[in-house]
Amino acid sequence: MSTMDEIEEESRAAAEKMVMNMMQRPGQLEKVEQYKKRITHKKASIEAQLKSAVQGKLDGVRVGLRQLQECLDDVKQTNLKMDELEDLLTGVPPLVASLQAVREEDSRHSQYVTAMDSLKHIFTVPESVAKTKQWIGEGKLLHAHQCLSDLENSRDDLLYELHRLPNQSSHDKIMLKAYFEDVEMVSNLLEKQIKLILARTLNTVRKEPTVIVTALRIIEREEKRDQMAIQQQDQSGFMPPGRPKNWRTKSFEVLECAVAQRVEGTRVDEREDNKLWLIRYLELTRQLILEDLRVVKTLCVPCFPPHYDIVNKYVNMYHTCLSSSLQDIVQNGLEGNEYVTLLSWILNTYPGTELMGSPEVNVDVSILPPLLSEEVMQKLQDEYLQKMESNYMEWMEKTLESERAEWAGERSPDVEPHTSAFHTHAPVIIFQMIDQNLQVTETISKEITFKALLLSIDQVTRFGNMYREGVIQFKNAHFADRSRVAYFTHHMITIVNNSEQMVRLAQQTQSRRWPPALHHPPAERSFQRLLDTFQSLRDEAAKFLLEEAFLDLEEHFDDLFTAKWLTSSIPVDTICVTLEDYFQDYNHLREKNFEYVINEAQNLVYKKYITAMLSKKITFKTVDEAQQAATKIVKEANQIRSFFRRIALNAEGVNVDWPFEVISVLAEVLRCQDIEMLSLDLHGLLEKCPDVSEEQLVRLLALRGDVPRAHPHPALPQLFKNITFNDRLLSHFTL
Repeated sequence: MSTMDEIEEESRAAAEKMVMNMMQRPGQLEKVEQYKKRITHKKASIEAQLKSAVQGKLDGVRVGLRQLQECLDDVKQTNLKMDELEDLLTGVPPLVASLQAVREEDSRHSQYVTAMDSLKHIFTVPESVAKTKQWIGEGKLLHAHQCLSDLENSRDDLLYELHRLPNQSSHDKIMLKAYFEDVEMVSNLLEKQIKLILARTLNTVRKEPTVIVTALRIIEREEKRDQMAIQQQDQSGFMPPGRPKNWRTKSFEVLECAVAQRVEGTRVDEREDNKLWLIRYLELTRQLILEDLRVVKTLCVPCFPPHYDIVNKYVNMYHTCLSSSLQDIVQNGLEGNEYVTLLSWILNTYPGTELMGSPEVNVDVSILPPLLSEEVMQKLQDEYLQKMESNYMEWMEKTLESERAEWAGERSPDVEPHTSAFHTHAPVIIFQMIDQNLQVTETISKEITFKALLLSIDQVTRFGNMYREGVIQFKNAHFADRSRVAYFTHHMITIVNNSEQMVRLAQQTQSRRWPPALHHPPAERSFQRLLDTFQSLRDEAAKFLLEEAFLDLEEHFDDLFTAKWLTSSIPVDTICVTLEDYFQDYNHLREKNFEYVINEAQNLVYKKYITAMLSKKITFKTVDEAQQAATKIVKEANQIRSFFRRIALNAEGVNVDWPFEVISVLAEVLRCQDIEMLSLDLHGLLEKCPDVSEEQLVRLLALRGDVPRAHPHPALPQLFKNITFNDRLLSHFTL
C-alpha cells in the first residue's frame, strides 16, 4: 500500500506540474475543456491497454496451471506402470533356463536354412568350377565372376555358421575349406586374367574398351565385398578366406609394371652398339610417353571410374618409372656429349611443348617430384664442366705443340688472302671451340652457359700464359743461335697478329655471349685478365720482333757521333736501309699491329740516336765543327723522319714528327754561335722537353768544345734536408 500511495503522489505531482505548464498564459484558459477531453481520452486508452495486458497474463497463468495439473497426472500414471513392470520382470530370470532348448533349436534351424540355400552350390561345386574356368577361357568374365561369387558366398556362409557355434569344430572348418579349395584356385585364375587385361590396357583400350570396362567392374565389385568382409570382421570377428583381395591396389601395381616395361622397352641400343644410343633412347621415350598419355586422356578416362583419377595416376607412373630409368643411366656413368643430351632433355624437352607441355597432354611438371634430384643434377653439371675443362686443357696443349712445331719448321707461315697478314688458324679454332661449347650449353640452361663462358675465359687466359712461355723460349733459343730458325721474324709477326686476334675474338665473344645488363665483378675481372694477357703478349712479341732488327743495327748506332761519322752518312743510311728491309716483312702485320711496331721502332731509333749523341764519344772543338755537326744531325733526323713517313703512309695512329723535332732542337743547341745566347736555346729545349735531366743537359753541352766544363762544388752541409713541416704550404695555393 505504501508503494501505491507513493505512485499516486508522484502522479498527482506530475499532473499538477503539467497543468501549471499549460496555464502559464491567459489565453490558454479557453482551451481547458479541450485539454480535459484530450487527457480523458488518453486515460481511457491507457486503462484499456492495462486491462488487456492483465487479461493476457491471467490467461497465461490459467494455461500454465492446467498443464502442471496434467503433468502431475502423468507422473502418477507413470509410477503405477513402473510398479507393474517391476512385478513382471521378477518372473523373467526363470524363463532363461527353460528357453535354452529353443535357442539351440533356432541355431540349428538357421544352419539348416543356410545349408538348404547352399545345397545347389554345394552339390554342384565341381561343375560350377569347371564352368567358371570355361567362361574365363572364353573371355566371359562377368559370367565367370558371378559364378565365382555364388561359390564364395556358399562357402563363406557355411564357414560363418560354424564360426557362430559356441563349440567350434576345427575338423569341420578344414573339411569345408578342402571341399571348396578349387574356388580359391578359380579366384586366382580370374585375378590372373584381369591382370593380363590391365597389363595391355593402352593397347586394348584402342580396340576393345569394353574388355577394360568389364575388368574394372569386377574389380569394383570385389572391392565392395572386401569392405563388407572387413565390416563383418569388426562385428563378429569372422573373415572369409582370401579376403581382402585388394584387387584395385593390385591393378595399379600391374599398370605401373606395364608402364615400366614400356619405358625400358625403348632402350634398344647400348653405348657399345651406337654412340647416339642416349639420344635415340630419349627420343623414343618422348614419343612413347606423349602417345600413351594422349591415349589415356582420350580413351582411358571414359572407361575408368572417376575416383581412379587415371590421368594423374598414369602421369605419376610414367614420371616415376622414367626417373628410375634415368637414375640407372646416371649411375652407370656418362661420356662426352651425353651430359648435354641428358641435361637438356630433363630441363627443356621433358617439361616443354615437345612432351609434358604439349597441348594434347598439358601436364604441369612443377607439381611432380624432380626427375633427378638437385644434388644429382648439380653433380652432372659439375662433371660436364670438368670434362669441358679437361678437353680445353688437352686441346690447347696440343695447339701449343702444333704452334711450336711450326716455329721450328722450314716453312713460312700462311698468309691471309684479304690482308696479306701472317697468321695461323689457332685463334679462330679456339674461339670456334668455345662458341660450339656455348651453343651446346644454351640447349641446357642460361646458368650453365654462363658457367661455361667463365670456364672458357679462364682456360683461354691459361693458354695465353702457356703461349707466352713458349714465345719467350722460342725467342731465347733464337737469340742464342740466330742461324737455327730461318723464319723467326715471320713467326714472331704471326705471334703478334695471333695475340691481337685473340683480343678481338674475345671481345666479339663477350658482345655475343655476355648476358645483357649483368653486373658480375669477378667475371668481369676474369675477362679483363684475358684481354690484358693477350694485349701484353702482343706488345711483348712486337718488342721481340724489333729486338732482332736492332741487334743488326747495334754496330751502326755505335758508329754515330764518332770521328768518321762527321764525314760519312753510312751509319744512318744503313740504319734506314736495314729497317726498310725488315719493314718489308712487317707489312705482314695487321694494320693495328703495324702502327704499334712503327711507333715502337721510331721510339727506339730516336732514343738510340740521342743516346749516341750524349755518350761523350766526340767533342766539337770549334764553332764551325759544331755547326757542321748540327747541320748533319738535322739532315739525319729529316732522313729518318722521311723514312718513317714513307713506311707509315696509310697509318693513322703514328706521329713521326715529334720525336725527330726533339733531335732538331738538340741540334740547335750545337748550332748556336754566341755562347751568351746559348741559354735561350736551352730554355727552348726545356719548354719542349720538360723531362730532360741536368745530367743530359751537361752531356749535350759537353759536345761543344767552347763551353767551360762544369766543376763539382765541394760538399756543403745539407742545411734544409732535416727541416720538415707537418703541413704543405703549396697545397693552399692553386696554379
